[in-house]
Amino acid sequence: GMEWAIANGCQVISMSLGNPNPTPSTAYETVGRRALQNGCLIVAAAGNHGPIRTVGQPANSPSIMAVAAVDNCVQVPDFSATSDLIQGTKVDIAAPGVKVYSSLPMDKGRYAAWNGTSMATPHVAGIAALYAESTGKRGAELWQLLTSYAMALPLPCTRVGSGLVQAP
Repeated sequence: GMEWAIANGCQVISMSLGNPNPTPSTAYETVGRRALQNGCLIVAAAGNHGPIRTVGQPANSPSIMAVAAVDNCVQVPDFSATSDLIQGTKVDIAAPGVKVYSSLPMDKGRYAAWNGTSMATPHVAGIAALYAESTGKRGAELWQLLTSYAMALPLPCTRVGSGLVQAP
């Protein structure tokens, strides 16, 4: 899917998935670099195995933006994974990820509130798309724009990266 998105000129790839493996994957890093080189930003969920466990795959690849979750009080919930500065894997940015209203298959009730970094990731991807549209920035420049405009939080950067994502 990521290869298809890159080949078809997608500017942002949103990946609300992952596993708790703390070791970055060569395959994910390779495709992440290729994405950035081709003007595509991959945004991925940091993982729901914190605060003791660190960012998992694919978000722990240095070329893939790792998204942590915050709640409505702008605090990091216990489930949101943390950075591992020794291995170099880190949370890059944070977004709302607690009690996020989402659609469900109709046979399951249509809507529900969910928690997770997978709920925070689409916030960042959507805002990245807005910045891409308004500025023309792509890939690494888009990443830099998102992190530079993030609202700094009085929380450890190991938990929220550069801060709370901000819309243009």
